[in-house]
Amino acid sequence: MRALYFFVATSFLLSACATVPMAGPAADMEGKRFDLPPPGQAALYLYRRSVLGSEVVFSLADNQQPIGSLANKTWIRIEVAPGQHVITCNAPSYAPLTQTPAQAATVDIAPGETRFLEVDVWPGLPLNPRCTATEVSADKGRAGVTDGNRAIASGR
Repeated sequence: MRALYFFVATSFLLSACATVPMAGPAADMEGKRFDLPPPGQAALYLYRRSVLGSEVVFSLADNQQPIGSLANKTWIRIEVAPGQHVITCNAPSYAPLTQTPAQAATVDIAPGETRFLEVDVWPGLPLNPRCTATEVSADKGRAGVTDGNRAIASGR
């Protein structure tokens, strides 16, 4: 029980530390219009809105290519080629210079489609959270994106 209190107290104290590069208000509003992807492309929205693990930033990759990071109540939209995409997320471990294993979600997406993945914490041992990405319905995904703020996608 003492470990649980320590984990909760530490989470509360560190929650203000989890930040990611953010897009401006215009880019945030543009993404929340949920426009169709460009011809021949597909769109993936990845978002986070969980209280548990809010002090942790998750790094995201699409087919092993970095796409950005998410803090609590943030989201990213990426436009991708149709086909199979393996989305992984990693949470840094609090042990020096290590990361927890990636949890993957596989999405087979067609041209013109828009899909949503919720990135969430899966608690590990104290101070060793794990990350998971799960595809959700369009309604749930739009609500998650609408409640958050746009983070900047890297390399896209």
